[in-house]
Amino acid sequence: MVSDDLKLYSIEDMSREPQLLACYLFPFPLANMQCHLPTDDIAHGSQMQMQAQQTMWTSDPEHRLLCYATFRPRLVFVISTQIFFNLHSERVGEQAVTVPWQNWGPTNSRVFQDSWKICVSGNRVLQAFPTGTRSKYRLHMMDFSPLAVERRQGLGRVVKDPSATEIHMLGKTLITSLPYVEVVSDRVFDAVELLGMWVDRDRLYLAKMMDSPEDDVGSSKKSVILILISISLGI
Repeated sequence: MVSDDLKLYSIEDMSREPQLLACYLFPFPLANMQCHLPTDDIAHGSQMQMQAQQTMWTSDPEHRLLCYATFRPRLVFVISTQIFFNLHSERVGEQAVTVPWQNWGPTNSRVFQDSWKICVSGNRVLQAFPTGTRSKYRLHMMDFSPLAVERRQGLGRVVKDPSATEIHMLGKTLITSLPYVEVVSDRVFDAVELLGMWVDRDRLYLAKMMDSPEDDVGSSKKSVILILISISLGI
């Protein structure tokens, strides 16, 4: 659960109320946090439905992502769920473990300046960043899977060095270093081409606003279509 911090609960014993195990503190108070929920691969989901009688597919919870956008200050936090599996100290009596930001945040997260659109799928985060020209954006696909960083085959760039994010309103700098592979689109998109974004394996689905053909009385309407872009991270 997320509020002023991240709270890890155990629900193993359903006959008891959830047991608070740990609180992971953020570096400073955050306001109006929005969680971007991950989407499952469409193709994988369809295959899972067809084979439901044979096997049950579940994602590896240890290598997933939490993605939060904050509005004061405007930031995007990408957090690896590994932090919950690296908890060595368990709850003692009624006292939960409190983990300061410096003990978990810098090595298990990346912090970005606010982007216009965000989509999360598995280990991947798709963000639309402004180019500096009004209403023009480039897509940045970031894969935080350890295998992507280890087995990159020439596509994209591996980012391992720490990055510094300036928080001007607070006079602070956040240093984060969760490794990832990044692919940036060559194409520049208009805002009307990015009304919605979805990720399915190596494909991106974008919702685009277009004018419909004029009818018999000479009027036209706006319609939304889906365009498909293929992208490969070489993994």
